[in-house]
Amino acid sequence: MTTALITIVAVIGFGIITGTITMIMVFKLLRNNKQKQHFRKSILTEGIPAEAVIHDITQTSSSMDGRPGVRLDLTVTQVDGRTFPTIVETYIPVTHIPQFQKGNVIHVRYIVNGNERKVEVEDAYVP
Repeated sequence: MTTALITIVAVIGFGIITGTITMIMVFKLLRNNKQKQHFRKSILTEGIPAEAVIHDITQTSSSMDGRPGVRLDLTVTQVDGRTFPTIVETYIPVTHIPQFQKGNVIHVRYIVNGNERKVEVEDAYVP
């Protein structure tokens, strides 16, 4: 075999291997994102309703379907009156921005997952 043929076979083999690895990583990322979105939706449908006070709101550099990403620093008040702090990253429709101001009370839902609570904002955007 000539060196040119060996080089061509090596380049093709390398391309196939890197292409396969890239495709596996893309499919894993898509599957994880789908599972995360499903989990968020299940919190909104099955979670315990509560109210939360916004202590801080910061826009993130991300957006989804034209909705800005925000980081909300919240204190959630449970039905029994106990409170807990949390930070939620979510997307809000532009028409709901006036509701999401420092000091405002918003509706959330949460679930208890071990020692941690997962919180989702009811008026947030979930695709």
